[in-house]
Amino acid sequence: AAGVYNWRFGSGRQRPMRVESLTGPVILSLIIATVFQLIPTSGVWIFWRPNFLLLVVIAWILYIPDRFGIGFAAMVGLLADTLFRTTLGHYVLVFAVCGTIAYLLSRWLMYLSMFHRAILIFIITICAELIQAMLFSIWDVPFALNYSPTVAAFAALSWPIVDLLISRVQVRRP
Repeated sequence: AAGVYNWRFGSGRQRPMRVESLTGPVILSLIIATVFQLIPTSGVWIFWRPNFLLLVVIAWILYIPDRFGIGFAAMVGLLADTLFRTTLGHYVLVFAVCGTIAYLLSRWLMYLSMFHRAILIFIITICAELIQAMLFSIWDVPFALNYSPTVAAFAALSWPIVDLLISRVQVRRP
């Protein structure tokens, strides 16, 4: 069986019913995250905005790790590189490392509460900020790490909304 099947009983026979493709919900969630990421903010608020693309990638990896993994995270990182006009590979590395952490912990996290998953998002966001600081220091570009805990806190606070929306799209397994 190539996909996930839902069995429908009727007339004594079991007939497989294919579940719809996830292409539409994934693209829609990435478009919404991109819009939230590109909404203009002013002043100090720009440093407090969480990386919504990273949150959506982590959510897809946590809920459906069989279909979305490190390659998916790297492809969205490439999209982030083009959106944020950074050096090619900057966000690919950040998203791939964060996606790896989420992928390795995905089997356990499904059984944890929303609070514990938000704590994990806080930790992953801190890791992403540290990787970005490391990459920017290689290129001698100043990077303010003093906003990292605030960015991670806002990411953890916005995680329940992302988690709720992505979990409703999740494919039901038999």
